[in-house]
Amino acid sequence: MANYDVTITNGSGAARMQAGTYNVTATAQGYSATSLAPTTFTATAGDGSQTFTMLAEGTLELIFNETGASGGTPITSGSVVMTDSSGATKYGNVVSISSTGVATFANVPFGTAESPITLYFQQLSTDATHEIKSDIISVSLSSSTTTSYVQNNLLGEQTFTLSDSTYTGLPISGTLNFSNE
Repeated sequence: MANYDVTITNGSGAARMQAGTYNVTATAQGYSATSLAPTTFTATAGDGSQTFTMLAEGTLELIFNETGASGGTPITSGSVVMTDSSGATKYGNVVSISSTGVATFANVPFGTAESPITLYFQQLSTDATHEIKSDIISVSLSSSTTTSYVQNNLLGEQTFTLSDSTYTGLPISGTLNFSNE
């Protein structure tokens, strides 16, 4: 039986193989080679397929705050998920944003300084005083540990006046209560 090196691009690859059972190893930047599963493949006389998985070795901290830089006032809750570049496909579980504004993604892939891996994220919720980041968040990972800051602006301030309907301009002290319809 022959040996085969199959190039995988964007998650897919193919090769014409002789029928038989093969031991399989893999290398991919940012992934643990020992995490490959399964480690054997049996090719049949006809067409066949197999899905393999590997565990990424990186950690990403997304820090959500008012400045999008170190030292900004953090948001106090929310959630975020990894997506494709359009936000249409979601990958993995939704991650909570902590009371200090941090969302930690474990086991993320990473590249090198010359060839970083870009991952995309979508913020799903935020605390009661900040706007959700509406754009897809793009992060380039070139090392096993990466921190990236995301700006969440304060909600716009609404200004109200309350005055007497008979005596125009006479200010009233009281409370306006707003509820969702």
